[in-house]
Amino acid sequence: MDNPNYFCLKCLAQGDEEAFVALYGKYHRMVYFAALKMLHSEDDAKDVTQTVFMKVWEHRGNIKPEEDFEAYIGVICRNVIFDLFKKEAREAEMKQELALTASEADNSDEDDFKEKYYNLLHEAIGKLPPQRRKAFEICKLQGYSYDRAASKLGVSRSAIHDHIVNANKFIREYIGSHGDIFTAILVGLLFC
Repeated sequence: MDNPNYFCLKCLAQGDEEAFVALYGKYHRMVYFAALKMLHSEDDAKDVTQTVFMKVWEHRGNIKPEEDFEAYIGVICRNVIFDLFKKEAREAEMKQELALTASEADNSDEDDFKEKYYNLLHEAIGKLPPQRRKAFEICKLQGYSYDRAASKLGVSRSAIHDHIVNANKFIREYIGSHGDIFTAILVGLLFC
């Protein structure tokens, strides 16, 4: 057996957290720098790295210890980045359509829409759990980085990331179920 990670991967496949930590320690920099090279953004590269290793953990039961782990996570990293590019392309297209539609609307409709949107957004934010609401307000409304928000709230960066992901999802779903499709699309674009 030529795979130096064989036993570690075998343990990981059985749910061993120490094996996961060991593999993360060995490969996270490789994933981070590969993502940074393609995305040119430290925050995006950190998010991709976290997503790659979350996928490794979530799919640990499918890992084949005899296979090349570096190639395995390389494929996951590439797929996560491609998904990010596709999402950005869809968002750009939707923003373009939204801008065209908004430019065609008259001012009174636009004012009504803005008022409805801000009311729904305010309601949705108010329904978030307190810590999640604080994280969302600090990052999305005050413009803090995840690291700065984590320091301010005394939690980890990954906790902030989880709060933001869950807050965005809740807000999109809340507005989607309480507003019209145009409002839901706008929120989807703004809070992805």
